[in-house]
Amino acid sequence: MERVMDHIPHIGMRIIKSALGVLICFAIYFIRGKQGTPFYSALAVLWCIQNQTRNTVQNALQRTVGTGIGAAYGLVYILIKQRFPQLGDSFLHYCIISFSLIPIIYTTVVIKQKKASYFSCVVFLSIVVNHLMDENPYLFVANRSLDTLIGIALGLILNYGYMKK
Repeated sequence: MERVMDHIPHIGMRIIKSALGVLICFAIYFIRGKQGTPFYSALAVLWCIQNQTRNTVQNALQRTVGTGIGAAYGLVYILIKQRFPQLGDSFLHYCIISFSLIPIIYTTVVIKQKKASYFSCVVFLSIVVNHLMDENPYLFVANRSLDTLIGIALGLILNYGYMKK
C-alpha cells in the first residue's frame, strides 16, 4: 500500500523564491518611504521568477520593454486627458483607451518585441484606468515604472542567486 504522502509534491525553490521576492518588494516599498505601489513590483517579481534562468532573462526583457512602452503611452494619454477633462468617465474615454492599444501593440511589432505587447498593454491600462486622476502624472508613471523594474531586478537576482549554487 502506497503512502498518500508519496504523491504530495514538496515545496520547491521556485515557490520559496516567489514568496521571498514579494516580501522583498514590500520591504523596498517601506524603505522608499511608501512611495509607489508594491503591487506592481510583486507582479513583476512573480512573473520573472522561473524554473530556468534562461526563461527568467527572456521574461525580464519582455517585461522591461513592455513597461517602457506602456508607461510612455500611458503618460501621453494622461497628459492629453488633462487637456480634455470633459471626457470624464464617459464611454468615449474608454473607446479612446481601447483604440490606443493599436499603436501600443504595433510599436512592439515595429521594434521586434512582439512578446512585450501584453506587458505594454497591462502597464498602459493600469495607468490610464486605475490612476488617471493622480495629481502628478510624471511622478506616478515614474513610480509605476520603478516599481516594475524593482520586481524585475529582484526576479533576476533571486533566480541567478539560486542557479549559481
